[in-house]
Amino acid sequence: EFEGFLDEEYGSWGITPNEHKALNANWIHWYGDHLLHSESRTIYESACGTGLTLFIIIQLLYEQYDITGIEAFGNEYIAEDVVTANRYYDWAVGHYPELDLRKGRICRGDSTNLTSFVPTNAFDIVMTGYIDPIDDPLHLGISDDQKHRQWCKSKNETKQALMKEEQEEMNGWFALWASQMISLVKPGGIVIIESISKPRCEVGDWGGVSKEWWAQAIQEYEWDTQLGIDSASLDIIDFDPPTHYNGLQDRYNVKMTKRK
Repeated sequence: EFEGFLDEEYGSWGITPNEHKALNANWIHWYGDHLLHSESRTIYESACGTGLTLFIIIQLLYEQYDITGIEAFGNEYIAEDVVTANRYYDWAVGHYPELDLRKGRICRGDSTNLTSFVPTNAFDIVMTGYIDPIDDPLHLGISDDQKHRQWCKSKNETKQALMKEEQEEMNGWFALWASQMISLVKPGGIVIIESISKPRCEVGDWGGVSKEWWAQAIQEYEWDTQLGIDSASLDIIDFDPPTHYNGLQDRYNVKMTKRK
């Protein structure tokens, strides 16, 4: 029933999993280099959707590193997607024997509250293919791109202050997601966040955070002292797809390592 599933568009970016896979190859070394030296091979995907982003990573690990036996876990808020992800992985275990795929638990849950239902310090890699930004966090009624651009470019001091406040809200939202992911990864494990958009006033899109913000966040949210992140481990790679993937322009990926 899932034949051809990897060639159907998924998400809202007008891209298929197989097309996405070609892009992920640019940073698959983050996953492969880590798992080659890991005693276990567990990967947890926060906000996994139908599970296809993690699956194409599992395929790349086999194709480029000959790594097999990945045990896949994840959560998703949309109940229908949770059902599809579980059905797909059950199907994939039998249809891709070369992967020696192990299906862990894929459950319904909120990615901003992972520690209430997922074990902490438990996974070799914790990743997400995308942090879904808050739409209009200050309820200004300017979700429309054109209206938002006008506010971003406005010289009105009140509008400028509100745009700054909006970005601070977005920063806090990203910090909450990342903090939860960091809590789940084992000491010595890595956290990977893919497809991060830059701030909305900078590039439009749906909103995100700057590359520079991550180093500041490690200090501000005490990810180093309270959650064990090695601040020197922060690594950033641009997400550089062909131009026809308009929804993925100006994005980048982040990796952090938790100290042993």
